[in-house]
Amino acid sequence: MRAFTLVEIMVVVVIIGLLAAAGIPSYRRITMRSKVTTIANDLKQFSTVIQAYTLQNGHWPADGTPQIVPTEMAGSMPGNFELTSPFGGVYKWNYDVSADGVTAKAALIVQTAPGNPISDDEELLTMLDKQMDDGDLTTGLIQTGSTNSLVYIIEK
Repeated sequence: MRAFTLVEIMVVVVIIGLLAAAGIPSYRRITMRSKVTTIANDLKQFSTVIQAYTLQNGHWPADGTPQIVPTEMAGSMPGNFELTSPFGGVYKWNYDVSADGVTAKAALIVQTAPGNPISDDEELLTMLDKQMDDGDLTTGLIQTGSTNSLVYIIEK
């Protein structure tokens, strides 16, 4: 009966380690793209519903509370508004008050909630900004707020 030598086992372990090391960056990019696509779709859906409401009623819904659909919009907002965002944190409708230090009349915010912080991964946030806006988190329709929240401006 022939057994494996220590050298043979070590070679196999090194090869497996190299393959895993090569796959981890790809896995990270894939999960980041998935999160960016999901949050971009969420923000577009919420924005579309809110803008449709505004066109039908002639005014924006009142300022909201995190994870709570504005009363006027009950039944029309997608259910994932009340869930955690793919970046961590929660969604909030913001009208006519400071959007976490960003000047906007109407905006959707992804903000930190107790026990549920928003990701501080600059690469992830920039990837979303590149997909939906100008790629600069200090200008355009997507910006980071003063407490690291993500602000999606609907009307300046």
